[in-house]
Amino acid sequence: MALPIRLCPILIGAAALGAVHTPAEARENAADLQVNVAIVDGCTVTTTDVAFGLIIGTRGTLRSTGAVDVQCTANLDFAISMDRGQHSQGINRRMRNAASGAYMRYNLYSDPAYSRRWTDQRAGQVRGNSGATGSIAFPVYGELTFDGSAVAGRYEDSITVTVEF
Repeated sequence: MALPIRLCPILIGAAALGAVHTPAEARENAADLQVNVAIVDGCTVTTTDVAFGLIIGTRGTLRSTGAVDVQCTANLDFAISMDRGQHSQGINRRMRNAASGAYMRYNLYSDPAYSRRWTDQRAGQVRGNSGATGSIAFPVYGELTFDGSAVAGRYEDSITVTVEF
């Protein structure tokens, strides 16, 4: 009886070895994987804030710069416009002090001479072409003139920048 017990594990091991496929017997199955992308004409816009900093004094003019960065499909024409902000009065942009309700007038320009106001009207839009790289940055020139009558505190406004393509 001892002999069949010893042979049994050997036979099982042999049967398991016989079930392993050799490379000549390997099989395979294949499927296709599709890869695609659709490129559409379009643009995105990001901004860098215009921060005038701290005012110490009674009157003067502060200037600061920010930026509008446009990323588009290559060689795409576009126009950038800016609204008048949350606290405008007529055509005048104003920052508001939330604590006191006071305002300070300021303006944004598209040129370093501070002569071309950046607006949402056709004449105040900045037009461009994204070129071969699709990326272009535009400086924003901010100017704030204060007369000494402003109440101390933090003044803020938010401008909506829109890119049309």
